[in-house]
Amino acid sequence: MKILKYEDEKYEILVQKDVFIKDKIKGDYYKNNLDSLTDEQLSHFKIYKERVSSKFFYLFLCFTAVMFILNYIYLMKLQKEISPLIYGWKPWVIVVVYFIVNVVLHEMGHILSLKFFGKNFNKVGFKLNYYVFLSFYVQMNDTYMLSRNEKIIVHLFGLSTNFFVINTLEIINQLTISSEPLTKAFMFFSATLFWNLVPMLNSDGYKILLAFLGLDEYCQAKTNHWLVLTIQIIGISIALNTVVHWILYFVK
Repeated sequence: MKILKYEDEKYEILVQKDVFIKDKIKGDYYKNNLDSLTDEQLSHFKIYKERVSSKFFYLFLCFTAVMFILNYIYLMKLQKEISPLIYGWKPWVIVVVYFIVNVVLHEMGHILSLKFFGKNFNKVGFKLNYYVFLSFYVQMNDTYMLSRNEKIIVHLFGLSTNFFVINTLEIINQLTISSEPLTKAFMFFSATLFWNLVPMLNSDGYKILLAFLGLDEYCQAKTNHWLVLTIQIIGISIALNTVVHWILYFVK
């Protein structure tokens, strides 16, 4: 089925696998089944024009995959050659600055790709995933009004930006100054990117998986798909396990 769209001053409606409705005045989002629209209503819809072709979409996926593979191969090589331990405060400054810059670039990747598709983000801030894991986030409710491929690009663009930047920076580092602290910062941040690809704990990998499968996460747990519930249960288990280990650590 082709993607359909309707928009007026009050509402924006996207018909894909389901019917997604944005109330422009209240800023609320709704989801209905396809049979909620009559044939007469559908006659007012137009075919949704994606801003990127399927060819570009798959090229983007291939580019990100290549960046990931090169990063992984080089990281495995470094782990055999360099100790991950860091001594002294100056190398830690480099690592902290490295992380801050790349986290900002990561979120900017999400924001700019969302804006490219004509949508806006809601807010930027910090939160505790599962009330345990601190994370910097961009709330992007407008992704509901994008096609599946566009959603995947937006959720993946932060990771793609990071892989490209840190791989390029490390190549420049090895060819010029050969800074070990910079290489260690590359190693640590690469590890966080791999974890962010794992589809759990509200990670980018989790959002990409849901977009790929055409699933959504609802506030009421009972309404979620079994796969979403499974991932949520795993996430809660990891969070509880982490809290228990922290408590045992501080008690000792």
